[in-house]
Amino acid sequence: MNFYDWMIGKYYGKDTPRGDLAGDMKHEEAGFPKDGDRERILDYLHGMFACDECIALFKRCWRDYEKAVADEGK
Repeated sequence: MNFYDWMIGKYYGKDTPRGDLAGDMKHEEAGFPKDGDRERILDYLHGMFACDECIALFKRCWRDYEKAVADEGK
């Protein structure tokens, strides 16, 4: 599962900062790098002039995503 699908499945529609990020990702569906790795998504967010809080939130979400993927493999 890629990061985009994981975020949408887990957080889309929730009234939380992570839900807000998932909503932004979904609404930017045409441009968001759905199959992007961490660096590609960070480049995209910087290119969209995302605020520091958004970047920090993305990094926390990415760590959780990596852990979830690793746990699935066990």
